[in-house]
Amino acid sequence: MKQDAKKLLTQYALQQPKILRLTAMAQTDPTAKERCAAEAEHARRLMREIEEKIEQTDGGVLSELLYWKYVCGKTLEEISEILHYSVRHTERLHIKALEKFPR
Repeated sequence: MKQDAKKLLTQYALQQPKILRLTAMAQTDPTAKERCAAEAEHARRLMREIEEKIEQTDGGVLSELLYWKYVCGKTLEEISEILHYSVRHTERLHIKALEKFPR
């Protein structure tokens, strides 16, 4: 289950470059404009869905940890400094957050 959550969360970082690529493709190839717009909208929806699920995790420290890790791209070491926790405690919280992440 943790792997499923991690797999979905890691998709977040890939969506922004995908949107930029699709926007550029739509400008250079007018015949692909509708398809690119639809795919870009799908990517935006996926990002919103992931953000909503992060907030639903607990609305507190676990959600904050997931946001920093998967939306902002911070390492667990950087997050431990931000949250003022030890790295080991941050690692334990990360595991707990993945377990509580809504399916």
